[in-house]
Amino acid sequence: MSITESYRRTIADGSSPERANAFSDAVFAIAMTLLVLEIHVPETDDGDLAASLAALVPSYLTFALSFVVVGAIWMSHHRKFRAIERIDQPILRLNLLMLLVVASLPLPTAILGRFGDEVISVYVYAASIAAIGFLICAMWIYAWHRGFVAASVDVDVFRYVLVQSLPIPGMFLLSIPIALLFGATVAELTWALTLPLSFLITRVYRARRAERHPS
Repeated sequence: MSITESYRRTIADGSSPERANAFSDAVFAIAMTLLVLEIHVPETDDGDLAASLAALVPSYLTFALSFVVVGAIWMSHHRKFRAIERIDQPILRLNLLMLLVVASLPLPTAILGRFGDEVISVYVYAASIAAIGFLICAMWIYAWHRGFVAASVDVDVFRYVLVQSLPIPGMFLLSIPIALLFGATVAELTWALTLPLSFLITRVYRARRAERHPS
């Protein structure tokens, strides 16, 4: 076996995810901090501070939305990588692609905050959130099939975690055609259903699993 083949085989066998976790946490933290930079202290010469603050409401609501959604996605990423014991090059590439979208998220957030009534702003923002969520799901599925997930995670737990992870990216992806058909405002209102829908879906999944496998 050549040195190159030996090196490639060593890499293919996978490595600890600790460094990838630390790097991912740093990117998430920086991106979530940068979200607030689009909210500027108002400059008013006529003393009408209330009106100036009111003008900031769309930007602040968009910031809060992004912070909550990205925070939920980060928690999902964190939990999965606690269960994933090894990673290889494909997972690293998927993770880097996901982090690319995370790092660029302040831009679609700023666009949405400034042009919230424009359909194209919904497209850009929703596509970004959906891409992040689906890439994390792809890493989870890949890690499971490669045998990188901890032995304590059986197939039922794997499916449960996957079901938990799909509502956020799924709802944001669905909001894109909703924006096309019914407008930006209706699409944005559907985002408020994301977390309750996620909770409902996981509750229903657990209940049906309990019916199929009574203790």
